[in-house]
Amino acid sequence: MVSDKKTDKTIAYFVVGGAVIGAIAGYIVKKVGVQNIINVLKAKKILSESVANTISEFTTKEIDEDLEEDSED
Repeated sequence: MVSDKKTDKTIAYFVVGGAVIGAIAGYIVKKVGVQNIINVLKAKKILSESVANTISEFTTKEIDEDLEEDSED
């Protein structure tokens, strides 16, 4: 029974740790911007050109759709 409680704590620590890391990553992306991060990854050749273009395409569509919704109001 003692090992069951230890396992439950370990799972809880992983969940809480993942949430904290996700929150920090989201904050950094919000402050720096997706395009700036993509440009750095392309410059360092960490991210291939085709993948970076695909990500850029999706992020610009999302921004354009938000702007269109705001202009209709």
